[in-house]
Amino acid sequence: MPQKTVNQTTDNLYSESQDNAFLGYPSSPGLISTADPDFEEPSEPVAKISTPEKPAAKPSPKTKPKRSNLETLLVGLDLGTNTTCVQIAELGAETVEASALIPTVVGYARPGILPDVLPGNQTTFFGEEAIAHKLHLDLVQPLKDGVIDDLEAVRDFLGYVKERIGDSEDTEYRAVIGTPANADPQAKENIRLAITQLFDKVILIPEPFLAALGSRKESTNVDPITNSIFVDIGAGSSDVCLIQGYYPSSDDQISFAFAGDAVDRIIQKSILGKYPDCRISLSKCREIKETYSFVNGSKNSVLAPVMIHGKVKRLEVADAIDTACSALLEKIYQAVRTLIMRADPDSIPSLLENIIITGGGSMIPGFDEGLESLLLEEGFEGCKVTCVGESYKSRVAAGALIAAHQADERQWQNLLR
Repeated sequence: MPQKTVNQTTDNLYSESQDNAFLGYPSSPGLISTADPDFEEPSEPVAKISTPEKPAAKPSPKTKPKRSNLETLLVGLDLGTNTTCVQIAELGAETVEASALIPTVVGYARPGILPDVLPGNQTTFFGEEAIAHKLHLDLVQPLKDGVIDDLEAVRDFLGYVKERIGDSEDTEYRAVIGTPANADPQAKENIRLAITQLFDKVILIPEPFLAALGSRKESTNVDPITNSIFVDIGAGSSDVCLIQGYYPSSDDQISFAFAGDAVDRIIQKSILGKYPDCRISLSKCREIKETYSFVNGSKNSVLAPVMIHGKVKRLEVADAIDTACSALLEKIYQAVRTLIMRADPDSIPSLLENIIITGGGSMIPGFDEGLESLLLEEGFEGCKVTCVGESYKSRVAAGALIAAHQADERQWQNLLR
């Protein structure tokens, strides 16, 4: 083994043939990402992804000959807009061998940087190291609204992730990767293109379903796979999924590009409207959100320290935070309400007791109570909304690793190596 360095619910769905099942759960045809046994890049050109100018990346390695007598390493990957979580384990192992959280950012050295300014005169940095040297780098976030926006940068980033996992000709690397709910075919194809020649086999699964899988051990209420609504609020997208013992159909999932990044933008616009000369950045607004966020007007005053013209000023930002977080709450409420109305009526009483919020948005104080209150006002009696807490960061990756262990051989897509 290589060295690892990273740290329906109707009867007709249940009667579907095993060919349409996934991980032991009945599913609808066409929902699981599939490919020919030997996946090849499409002969027709793929829609171009926007790519800013930057130093040329190292060429991808050439296709290597077929290997035999391989050991298998499983990778659970949550490729997030702001943060990526990866977990690895050997095939059949009950424990996670290694886990890491990595900021999803690539930094390319700016033209004209003098020698010895950047460590080792490197031209490309990743994650925490890229952020640490951002003064001398052009930072690129490869994902936007939860999907790949810069194919070259995401390949560079995933190459770095793969280096941390390890690389051995004696090991087959299989990855289960989370995708936004209802991700379109192009978004899935871009993921496959990004990991080709890095991993050997892949399965793409909606993130809320993986979050539910990763939450089973921690659940103290109804088993989340049996009957739940999972709300995954990330940086680029929010995904809401109805899970009732089978692999969710497209009607069971709602995804929209309004999440943490949108909250940051609303906060910035509101603060600039009140203090037009403060020149507050999006990153500072994200910091304010993460430090002071709340919903439903639960705070009358929030004074945030902001650097203005070289001096620290304390700005009143409560209105900005309240407006932004309340907008997110309303979006989530409408999606959850829609999925409740689509559920089998007999399942709704227990479903209402098992609404689970994960992702970075779950860290907004009072968000669970705010959603619960809106649902009760609508007449959904007995509802209980739970935020998973700090452990949200690893739920999707943990679920991806579980899925990797449970998947049948026929469900893996082969990638070019």
